[in-house]
Amino acid sequence: MPGITDDEHLKVPATSQPDNSPGVISPTTETVNPQQEIENMEVHKHPHHVTHKKKWGEYLLEFSMLFLAVFLGFVAENIREGVVESHREKEYIKSFYEDLTADETDLQRIINNLNIESQMGDSLATLMHNVSKETPANFIYMYLVRITRSASTNLYANDRTIVQLRNAGGMRLIHNKGVSDSMVAYYKEIETIHFLYDESITMKRALREKYSTILNADDFRKAHGKTTEIINPAETVYLRTADSDAINDCLIRVLNIKSLSGGLSLRIQRLKDRATLIKTFIGKEYQLKNE
Repeated sequence: MPGITDDEHLKVPATSQPDNSPGVISPTTETVNPQQEIENMEVHKHPHHVTHKKKWGEYLLEFSMLFLAVFLGFVAENIREGVVESHREKEYIKSFYEDLTADETDLQRIINNLNIESQMGDSLATLMHNVSKETPANFIYMYLVRITRSASTNLYANDRTIVQLRNAGGMRLIHNKGVSDSMVAYYKEIETIHFLYDESITMKRALREKYSTILNADDFRKAHGKTTEIINPAETVYLRTADSDAINDCLIRVLNIKSLSGGLSLRIQRLKDRATLIKTFIGKEYQLKNE
């Protein structure tokens, strides 16, 4: 076989493919983008990535923020309710103050009427002592009609505020204990006075039932004016009977009314004095006079 010459060696193509044998590493032509690599690294490090696992401190922070938000909302609502209730309390106190002012006038009128009734009771006791059918009885007619007229001492106390408070949930709206205690004591005293007043009305009704026994109907009519006024009859009038038992029965009822009227007058005077003291107290506590 002929040998390979030097010219044949020279004819080997210079662009022949590199050897792919295992020991040889071929160079790559792929271009790597540095910016893309950095972004990929950042994606893997992001805390919200699905593969990210939170630390206990992060859970504690989220819980603390949620708790703080709820707590602040609760505090804000309590402050708002406190402001509203404080305003309502002030309105109720002003209303109660106005009730007391009206009571001072009304109670004084009742006291005056009760004192008149008590004086009439004394006068009747004197006039009916040893009375006879021939004794002029003009003042007996007048006083008997007057002392048994319930409307003349109609007992009324302004209770709009206490009624509103009861409907609104009771005295809890009045945060000043001294004021709330004063209000409760005031209306308790009114309830006691109402009880005694009802007893007085019962006594007056019982006395009126005795009119037909000792008074003449025509003369009784003459003691009434054209209106509701009670007058001294123009002519002399007399009792229908001067029976000692009938007179005694009426006189006992008169004295009972007189005694109860005197007691009511004293109680209502104390109630009026209490109203004045309470007004002074709550006026200072709530600065009502400065508004």
